[in-house]
Amino acid sequence: MIQVLKVNFFVSVCLGPVTLGVSISWTSPVLPQLESNSTSFQLTSEESSWVGAMLGLGVLAAALPIGYLASRYGLKKCVIGLILPLLIFTIVAVYSKDVYSLCVARFFSGIATGGICVISPMYTSEISDVSFRVVLVAIIGAYVEYKTLTVMLGIVGLSLTMIFIFLPESPTHLMKINKREEAERALRFYRSSNFDISDAMLEIENSIQSKEKQLSIREALTTKRVIRGLIAAVGLTVFQKFCGVDCILFYTVSIFQVTETGMNAYTSTIILALVQLTAAVLNVFVVEMANRRAFLFISTIGMGISLGTLGMYFQLKEFGITFSGIEVIPLGSLIIYAFTFSMGMGPILWMINGELFAPDVKGLANGITMTSNWILLSTVTKSFPIMMNNMGPNYTFYLFSLSMFACAVFVKFCVPETRGKSLEQIQSDLSS
Repeated sequence: MIQVLKVNFFVSVCLGPVTLGVSISWTSPVLPQLESNSTSFQLTSEESSWVGAMLGLGVLAAALPIGYLASRYGLKKCVIGLILPLLIFTIVAVYSKDVYSLCVARFFSGIATGGICVISPMYTSEISDVSFRVVLVAIIGAYVEYKTLTVMLGIVGLSLTMIFIFLPESPTHLMKINKREEAERALRFYRSSNFDISDAMLEIENSIQSKEKQLSIREALTTKRVIRGLIAAVGLTVFQKFCGVDCILFYTVSIFQVTETGMNAYTSTIILALVQLTAAVLNVFVVEMANRRAFLFISTIGMGISLGTLGMYFQLKEFGITFSGIEVIPLGSLIIYAFTFSMGMGPILWMINGELFAPDVKGLANGITMTSNWILLSTVTKSFPIMMNNMGPNYTFYLFSLSMFACAVFVKFCVPETRGKSLEQIQSDLSS
């Protein structure tokens, strides 16, 4: 199989970490500051929930236009263009005086994120990079005021994007516009001068031809293999959102503040982010040691137990029950949660999604899955602060826990095994 083009690596390294780091983790250190009296204006928990939810709406607004623009004008121009919404986010967020301007800022942050999701295939597989982004924002956000954090990330994003101006265009795009010689030069640049590019060029040609033979939406949605694949992919996406991972990433500091254990919330957040990074790196070495479904079972059960334990902590706290060592339960349970998520529901979901579908429906299937992902992200992150206030943290985390045990049942009956199977075998299994 052709290696992922290094142009996507540069997308991920140069713009991806900053854009997605701001988008996913920015709210964790920032919202507690904005809900306190330490800033020029103060947010309520209801207003904070809207700030968190606007990210997904920005992604959805950007996904289709960016896909069209990338196809027509090329990956490089679109990547450079994505710095504009990131800078708008930075400027608006720094000068915000109310929740409305912050929501606008987050919407533009979502546009930048949506662009990265569409034009960088590596986003769906480089889980360790996602963890790095979380660590970056968690550490910086623990020690600086939110405006300083936002400006720092904006400056880094602008600086790194400048690197991309001097890189060649994507070889795939160059092939699509019949510039074969330039595509060959670009491919050698991203690989090495002595790399045999003949097989790579052939695979790019085949990939372009397969995209030209896409099934229509009606044909795809009446095909058994596509329907069963979508049930598995979208179902896992739904359960991933209802495991609460985005809520925990968005509101990590706030969650640790609610536990009232006496441990520093920002320090606990950094520890949790480092655990995610460690697990993501470890996953690279162990992911092929067992079947996809085995990792999913371990992940969902581990997350279910850890979330249930966290809910139990809040239940004990509500009843006024205490004992020696109880204060370590929140951090300990979330460490297990983060570790098991990064070993299963985080990376395996996207691996399976990439393996389930043939080239003639992959674009449609990925579009449906990603749209479901971001709609649910907005819905769940908007609901989380309200659930914490109205249901209480105990029942909120009990609900997430039950969702994970239900996911284990779903995996058992609805998710096919893909490890070690060819595309033909997988399609045959789905069609049977």
